[in-house]
Amino acid sequence: MYRALTCLLVSGVVSLAACGDNSTAPEDELTADEVGFLASQIEATFTGVLDDYFDQTGGDPSNAPALTHVPVVWTRSFERSRPCHDGGTLTVTGGGTTTWDAQAVTNDVESSGTKTRTNCAYTQTDGVVITLNGTGTWDHERHYLNNAPTGTWITMFAGSFTWTRPGETGDTCTYDLIRTVDTAANTRTLIGTSCGNDVDKSGTWRG
Repeated sequence: MYRALTCLLVSGVVSLAACGDNSTAPEDELTADEVGFLASQIEATFTGVLDDYFDQTGGDPSNAPALTHVPVVWTRSFERSRPCHDGGTLTVTGGGTTTWDAQAVTNDVESSGTKTRTNCAYTQTDGVVITLNGTGTWDHERHYLNNAPTGTWITMFAGSFTWTRPGETGDTCTYDLIRTVDTAANTRTLIGTSCGNDVDKSGTWRG
């Protein structure tokens, strides 16, 4: 009330302008909720590509070299693309080693590579679409026993992206995240940083 009365009493265009809201509008930026949302989507889309590939090839002894009494290590490489949830494409390129132990009936996978998002679009619950373009790197390990997931699976992925939403274009964001799966407990965690915000999420892994 005092502010309003003061503004009415002040004369002159310059003085009247000063009575308005003199705060500077912030530059376009993602909210903490949007950062958390995008971190979850980045995780889901990326690990989905890895699962599509390794679930078919990582734990199947029929893909191993001839069975021997000593562990066998072989290398492989791949490139997979997958549509993002609401448009655009994620392309994952990687390579690594698989160690097959016929006596223990285990498969241990270690791999790494790069990933590229091209116009990768995600729709939030409020209907606002955020589109990402960017690149990054990743490292991943997983384990199988008798062709079934076992132990702890760890994925580390880092990179950067530019983002847009209707009428807004943001600065480049960087992220550095670690995803840990406890196959016995059927849980997963996602921790790290993204766009200057802390990320700490957990939940059920499968099912």
